[in-house]
Amino acid sequence: MATIFCYTKPGIGVYPDDNYPGHVGYLCDWEQAMHLAWSQDGKEYHPLRNNTGILFAKAAFDEGDPKGVTKTLIDPWVFRKKDGSFGVCCIRCSQNAPDPGRQGSMLLFSSPDLVHYTEDGFLSVAEGEIRRPRCFWDISEGCYRLMWEEDGRTIGARSEDIREVSDVCACEHAPAYSEETFGIPDCVPGNVLEVTDEELCVIRGFLDEIRNVSVHVPPVKIRRGSVVSGKDLPKAICVYSDGSEHEKAVDWDGEAIQKLDTAVPGTFRIPGKVRRSPWHFPMRLEYGGMDPRDLNDANLYRGMSDPCITYYRGKYYLSSSGTDTIVLRCADRPEETFGSAPVIISHVALDPGEPFCGTWAAELHEIGGKLCMLTARCPGGDWTKVYAVVLICHGDPLESAAWSQPHEMLAMNGRRLKEDGITLDMTYFRDGGRDYVMWSDRRITMQDGKQVIEPADIRIAVIDPEKPWQLISPITCVIRPDYGWDRMETEVDEGPYILRHGDDLMITFSGSSTGMADLYDVGLLKAKSGSDLLDPAAWEEIGYPLLTKESVPGEYGPGHNNFVVDHESGDTVMVYHAVPHDQNGKTLYRQPGLRRLHWTKNGLPYLEMTQERDLDPKLEQVEVQVTID
Repeated sequence: MATIFCYTKPGIGVYPDDNYPGHVGYLCDWEQAMHLAWSQDGKEYHPLRNNTGILFAKAAFDEGDPKGVTKTLIDPWVFRKKDGSFGVCCIRCSQNAPDPGRQGSMLLFSSPDLVHYTEDGFLSVAEGEIRRPRCFWDISEGCYRLMWEEDGRTIGARSEDIREVSDVCACEHAPAYSEETFGIPDCVPGNVLEVTDEELCVIRGFLDEIRNVSVHVPPVKIRRGSVVSGKDLPKAICVYSDGSEHEKAVDWDGEAIQKLDTAVPGTFRIPGKVRRSPWHFPMRLEYGGMDPRDLNDANLYRGMSDPCITYYRGKYYLSSSGTDTIVLRCADRPEETFGSAPVIISHVALDPGEPFCGTWAAELHEIGGKLCMLTARCPGGDWTKVYAVVLICHGDPLESAAWSQPHEMLAMNGRRLKEDGITLDMTYFRDGGRDYVMWSDRRITMQDGKQVIEPADIRIAVIDPEKPWQLISPITCVIRPDYGWDRMETEVDEGPYILRHGDDLMITFSGSSTGMADLYDVGLLKAKSGSDLLDPAAWEEIGYPLLTKESVPGEYGPGHNNFVVDHESGDTVMVYHAVPHDQNGKTLYRQPGLRRLHWTKNGLPYLEMTQERDLDPKLEQVEVQVTID
């Protein structure tokens, strides 16, 4: 029988990295959240989601702190509910300390599959502090049995519906938390629960690493007397560990094809090699003879933040963050944009006395038939004054004269989009006949002489495509930093970008610290095409991050991604930045990377598809059976 093991990691408090002096980042992406590991034999367990958290407690925004109070969970216990679905009981904490507002209470979750969770609230069972809650359905008694530890004793109770308890008394015999860690480092054990093979398949399909497990090429029939080339032969079908598939081009043996005599009926075999993607991390930046210092941005020749590749009229254009000198790179292939020379397409006019101006997260979008660049101005490098702008192109994107000066984004009333804070990382998409923009929005105010910085959330509104700087709808907040994994060091949700899959609209977004770049990660929002996207209820958030510093070894702080189709291969490519470390562990600058986006069997994007996971080197040599008839 398959089993699932739940556990947490100890709350050590901060990210142990001296590269960020003065910054404190709580490790809430992997500590004091519920983790899961699976086993087929009950002995060898395999951690899911790269040994990071799967279930997180939500932050509290009703405790007087405008940023909210980050909550964590300890002592998770997974159990079967009366209807056969799953439940989780645990203890909620404030960061790594007891939660005084919930003393004596268990935090409860329900789940149909141990992948998707609903926070059901608190069950009060005692007056004082409790630890190590347990729960199970007692079929013989027709009730739930609950247990917890209090003042060194184990207390038991019964409950009909896990909403209130009765018959509270000392309990001599109680199901035990695991004493085994099953070889998982820094593991604080919870319990082990049996699951069916079918349930385990669902859990692994969502939460396990996905990699190439087989490759096959379908046979092909060719009419007698035909002239055959490599283009006439099929692609290889790569099969992955979750049951998903992906087609890849094959470089077929040209000599074997030339020797193929199509005048004679028969069956033949042609060898070939499956073509690997040319995308990797980091992508090397070239300057085509230009001195990078002429771009007025020292960071540009150390790395690149917020890379974005856009396909427009047969060419690929690369934009990024910069200063008042905005540049584009252009090439025929996505990976070639990094090696092309940067072209200065705009000098943003500086305000009087302004030493320089940052331009953040530049993105190209075609809006109302016009090529537009959405970016944000950061006057004098002061991040507390950033505001979103749009530039309009009236000709060749590589000609500076074709670009307008920035138009500041305006709310419905014609005033600045955010008058008491900042707006940045704006993106665009069209759905259901409406033109939407999404951006990161943060309120910054002065209260009693002190600056109050609230969390950065993500908002959406409709714009006039003829005046893409003008909003024509109210503004809706669709997500805010709720969980530990997007509240590390800084409470931030930013960098939204759309990804379409059938009638599913998916928004990837980046969360957590920008100051401690290692802690950046990527989450996901989902909605249905054609729904009212200004309604927050239309959006569903995946409760765990899809991409973290644990996803791919050596790539810290992955995020701020966009997606572009490679029209040669048909693949969707993820463009992102991450932070490498040197041989001494020192944090380097953000660097750009490319990776193939893979669609899982369950319809979610898999953002961790490295070249090795994408194609097993042992499987790249293939053959195709050719029948001449």
